[in-house]
Amino acid sequence: MYNIVGRIPVGMVASYGQIACMLDSPRNARVVGWAMRQCPADLPWHRVVRSDGSLASKDFYEFQRVMLESEGVEFLPGGTIRMETYQWIPDFHV
Repeated sequence: MYNIVGRIPVGMVASYGQIACMLDSPRNARVVGWAMRQCPADLPWHRVVRSDGSLASKDFYEFQRVMLESEGVEFLPGGTIRMETYQWIPDFHV
């Protein structure tokens, strides 16, 4: 899973469910979320969001938002990301 997160390009995001699907485990988005809490510090964890474009972390919300905005990701007035614009569509299969 961490190899997938490491491939998310700058300025793009992936959802927990999307990563679970890429691992052939579409019903395990929560497991992906749990694993992201323990991911290595050098991974772009901030590029993983909820499927509706909202940020999951309450503790790191502002930090995650600033990091994404610094990469060019724009937020809608309600505080979500337009997934149609910023969702990473990889050209590889795991």
